Amino acid sequence: MMVTTLRIRFLVVLIVLFSGINYAFSQSTSFASPNKKTMSLMECIQLGLNRNLDVKMSQIQNQSARLDYRQSLFNLGPDLNGSVGQFYQSGRSIDRFTNQFVQTTVGNTSLQAQVGWTVFSGGQLRNTIKQNRLNVQSTELDITQTRQNIALNISLQYLLCLQSQEQVKASVSQIEYFNKELKRVTLLSQEGAGNKGLVLNAQAQLSNAKSNLVQAENLYKTRVLTLKNMLMMDPTESLEVQPFEVAISEKTELLYGLNQLMDSALARRADYQSSLLKVRSSQLGLKVAKGSLLPSLFIGGNLSSVYSDNAKTITNVTLAGTTPIGVVQGSGAIVEAPRFDYQTQTIAFGNQIRDNFGQSFGATLSVPIYNKMATNTQISKSELAITQAELNALRIKQSVYNDVSAAYFGFENAKAQYLGQKENYEAQKQNLEFVQIRYQAGQSTPFELQLALNSEVAAYQNFLAAKYEFILRQLILDVMMTNNIELSLGTLMGTK
Repeated sequence: MMVTTLRIRFLVVLIVLFSGINYAFSQSTSFASPNKKTMSLMECIQLGLNRNLDVKMSQIQNQSARLDYRQSLFNLGPDLNGSVGQFYQSGRSIDRFTNQFVQTTVGNTSLQAQVGWTVFSGGQLRNTIKQNRLNVQSTELDITQTRQNIALNISLQYLLCLQSQEQVKASVSQIEYFNKELKRVTLLSQEGAGNKGLVLNAQAQLSNAKSNLVQAENLYKTRVLTLKNMLMMDPTESLEVQPFEVAISEKTELLYGLNQLMDSALARRADYQSSLLKVRSSQLGLKVAKGSLLPSLFIGGNLSSVYSDNAKTITNVTLAGTTPIGVVQGSGAIVEAPRFDYQTQTIAFGNQIRDNFGQSFGATLSVPIYNKMATNTQISKSELAITQAELNALRIKQSVYNDVSAAYFGFENAKAQYLGQKENYEAQKQNLEFVQIRYQAGQSTPFELQLALNSEVAAYQNFLAAKYEFILRQLILDVMMTNNIELSLGTLMGTK
């Protein structure tokens, strides 16, 4: 009987040691499936930025602002226009060359070139250039902020996927352990060293571990699906996140107070700087509107010529004789005038264009007097636009303050939770090791071993959640301080 008892005790020790080793080893095993597409964090960010519709819309707005700015520069130059006209006049009309009524069809060709230049328009042109330049800068900052937001959201979702990935691995490890535990207590029961209660308890623990695995896998799939949506991928397309070692500094201390962090965030926040540029742009818009109250000076010139197929020239003149035209009083002598025969032909196009060439130059001073209150209405709308821009800047400023405050206190709380859960997990691991040693020496019961194991598993799950919460909070706060997602991710991944 003594030999049988010792043999059973030795068998139990071997099974416990083997189970503990495999449980610890399985937590470090690879999670990626060879049949799935694995993407790194930076690859996901790049893909998301290339496909994101908000980024594309911001880029289109920037391109539109650049076109407006370029056009406002061209508006400083003169206008040059040319025209060619061909007209036909039929019926009774006045011949412009003979000034006589004619009953025929006359064709006319007109050529004209005009040039005009706005010398002064109340400063509207130059203020419009300044306004459009600010709009270009503002839209560029909008692109920067949009890209930062998209990259940060993808990064946070990616980290959530990594967290679920580790939870799945931990659940798999639990199932492997409880499978071995069930075999162990079943063997003990068959050897007469255990009871049916231990077997039933092991079966219940195994079923609970399988249920936890299903929940962890479903959570992982849900988070990966959300990541796919962010990347605008087909939901049926395979995707696996690539794990990486996260650089966690437990000695991370904030070097500045909350107020200093807020000021620093405002100075670097792209959307707030963009809102300030929009305020300046709306102020220039008011100057443009008020410029309509001032006189404007316009100078211009005109070059023109005309061709008509009714313009004739006389050719082949010959003396055909004389014609009496009167009598001299007193002498009665007859007065005669020579009579000529001749032919006519249309004057050549080039000659007519040269002979009919004309030019003009002038200046126009326009003084606004009354335009049905249109200018005053535009001025009032411009003043409202300034107020709206200022309120928008104030709203973004308040939003930055709220975000920084939440990130600041969230970071402090997450750090405390992380350190506390890490300490608890280390303690539970040591307790499990201690109970296993006591169990091997026959000084602990199977139920105490099971309790220690459950406590260690729960502590690991809590530590895992606190770890990623701390990572997320650290990343959010770092991005707010630097407004550079690439730099923040480099710090997180230990590459910078």
